[in-house]
Amino acid sequence: MPDKLGVAIAGLDHWYMGLGELEALQRSQRAQVVALAHRDRAKAEALAQRYHIPFVTTDYQAVVTREEVEIVLTACPTSENAALCRAAAAAGKHIVSVKPIAMTTAEARTIREAVRQAGVHFISYESAWRLNPVYRAIQEWVAAGRIGPVLSALTILRAPLPTQPWPGERGPTWWLDPTRAPAGGWLDHAIYHIDFLRWLLQDEVASVSGVVATLKHRDLAFEDYGVALLTFHRGVQATVEDTWTAPPGGSLSQVQILGQEGQIVYDPTLSGKLAVAGRFDLAGWLLTAPPTGPVSVVDHLATVLQEAVPPVATVDDAVRNLEVGFAFYTAARQGAPVVL
Repeated sequence: MPDKLGVAIAGLDHWYMGLGELEALQRSQRAQVVALAHRDRAKAEALAQRYHIPFVTTDYQAVVTREEVEIVLTACPTSENAALCRAAAAAGKHIVSVKPIAMTTAEARTIREAVRQAGVHFISYESAWRLNPVYRAIQEWVAAGRIGPVLSALTILRAPLPTQPWPGERGPTWWLDPTRAPAGGWLDHAIYHIDFLRWLLQDEVASVSGVVATLKHRDLAFEDYGVALLTFHRGVQATVEDTWTAPPGGSLSQVQILGQEGQIVYDPTLSGKLAVAGRFDLAGWLLTAPPTGPVSVVDHLATVLQEAVPPVATVDDAVRNLEVGFAFYTAARQGAPVVL
């Protein structure tokens, strides 16, 4: 096994991403965290002691160019991401990025240009679903024709308002700050769904329409509700509903894929099951426990670098996902579909 690749974590503001990867990398045979930056020094130092990280700072830029670092994980607010990614790329570092990657499509394209010029790999965190064993199984079933040609899809994630700046704490968060995040309750999780659907269908969004609203949190600077209709080039219709309207502890997530000869439903929050109907072993609906396994985007990127295998996603995917997301907001404002 080659030596472990050095990883720098630039920020833990997107804490469920940053802390999740930090924990997952303790089991990695390919990568290890060698530098950590977080604006709360006490939290950073406590984590460094727990996970034996040799370099700690509050300066996010300081970790992305360090010599011992080969992969940079940016878990910072989106408003800080473009500058960090450009600096990392210029230093020849491969990047796992916070999602969404940028505040605007123009800013996202500057990241893409920097990544292309440097010849480094770039994966945005919304593409983590492509590594998840459940979604990989769904993608393989669809590709194998188990439900016939796909006709439509539905993705739902109704989440509570993100008011945890750190696990176990309550207070203001960057997700709710329009100077630090590009949009609200729809894009926060729809970015995962857009990427998943593009990958699942191996097709691009042709047009988008939909509605945004602030239904529950009236003083919010962002929307807390959005539902989009994505029309793909080959005709698939996908409904994407994402909200910040769920009660605390009452999130709901579901994925439904309808084909000409069957259906796939993944229901992680209620039954915890995968339900399939189509060209499977039994006639009618079959309920099955979903496959499980570790998911680390950083570990995947280390595998890409050490074994010269293709990455599950690229900077082009990240930019396209954001373009689709912003097109939805334009369509909602105009009350008419936007053609991409």
